[in-house]
Amino acid sequence: QYLSARISIVNIHFICRVNVLRSLIAETYLNSLQLDGVNTISSGTNVNRDDPQEKEYFANTLAVLKRHGIEEFVKAAPEQLTQDRIDSHHDIIVLMNERVINEAKNIVALPDNTQNWNIIDIGEGHRADQTHRLTYEEEIYQEIVHKVDELVQTTNIAR
Repeated sequence: QYLSARISIVNIHFICRVNVLRSLIAETYLNSLQLDGVNTISSGTNVNRDDPQEKEYFANTLAVLKRHGIEEFVKAAPEQLTQDRIDSHHDIIVLMNERVINEAKNIVALPDNTQNWNIIDIGEGHRADQTHRLTYEEEIYQEIVHKVDELVQTTNIAR
């Protein structure tokens, strides 16, 4: 007689504005944990893959991920938020701050259980001075790692 274990799949979707920093870090870091039964995606509310500045920001984030040894888990390009992406990855939806929530509401219908992590982007609030970009990137990385670790722990996603 064989016992079969039921593997529960959890779909997690991280959303920020351009999908080149905060949500990309969250997706990549969670993927790097290699947790069984966890499907992770990320999206942006305002993605323009042809924008040279966005390409530069994506490259900057790749450098952050490389410094932390997790670049092998990053996806190839940012992705635009769509209703289909919400519908297919809806167990846990995390938006990076209120600005992202407001922008997302103009694009998709968000489920009631979405989370707001209140992570300030570069160019917003106390992170407005572009000369401190590297410092801000590291601060954001650390904030997101803490939040993802907390999410894994509080949702009992087994390692």
